[in-house]
Amino acid sequence: MAFSIAEWNLDPNRHWYVRLSDGSTGIKVELYKTKSDAQGQSNLVASGTSDGFGTGKEVTMEMAENGSPMIELFNTALSYHLRVSGSSGDSTKIFHVKPFVDLPDISHSIYRSSDLITRRAVLEINKGTHYRLIRSFSIGHNPNLDEGKIIRINSSRRNINVLTRVIEYRISGTITSLIDSIEAVEYCDMVR
Repeated sequence: MAFSIAEWNLDPNRHWYVRLSDGSTGIKVELYKTKSDAQGQSNLVASGTSDGFGTGKEVTMEMAENGSPMIELFNTALSYHLRVSGSSGDSTKIFHVKPFVDLPDISHSIYRSSDLITRRAVLEINKGTHYRLIRSFSIGHNPNLDEGKIIRINSSRRNINVLTRVIEYRISGTITSLIDSIEAVEYCDMVR
C-alpha cells in the first residue's frame, strides 16, 4: 500500500502541498503552502499524525509555530482535517491539493439569512430543472404593478390560468390613456 489521502476536510480553500511520511507509530502529515517548502520541510503550516497505519485513518492537525494561514475544519460536523491511508515503511509522498472551486468565498451578510438562501436555492433549482415560458402582453395601466410581482394570467379564450412573475414592465401612452407592456415568466416542469 502507498500513502494516499482518502478524505479532505480543510479550510481555507487554496493550493496546499501535503507531505505524508512514516511517523513510526502512524502516518505523519505535514501541510505546506508551496512544493519547495514541502520538499525542504520548511515553513510548516500545520502537522499531525494518525493513530496507527491502515486505511482511512483520521488526522487532526495542529498549527505550527508561526504557521499561516490559520486552518479550520471545512465541515465542522467532522472532528478531523483529513483521512489518510498507508502502511509502515511506505515511501514519503507529496500531494498537491488544488482548490475545489476558483470562485471567491461568499461572505456577504445577505446570504446568511435562511429565508434568502431558500429563495435563492429555489430560483437556481427552477433555472436548472424547469424551462421558462415567457409571455408578453399589454393591459390598461395598473399603478400597483412592478417588476418581481406575482400576477395571475387568466384567459378563457386561450385556456390559460397561471401564476407568473413580472420580469419586465413598461408604461407607455398619452396623457389621457396609459398602457402597461408586461413580460412575465413562468417556470414549467420539463417534459421528457
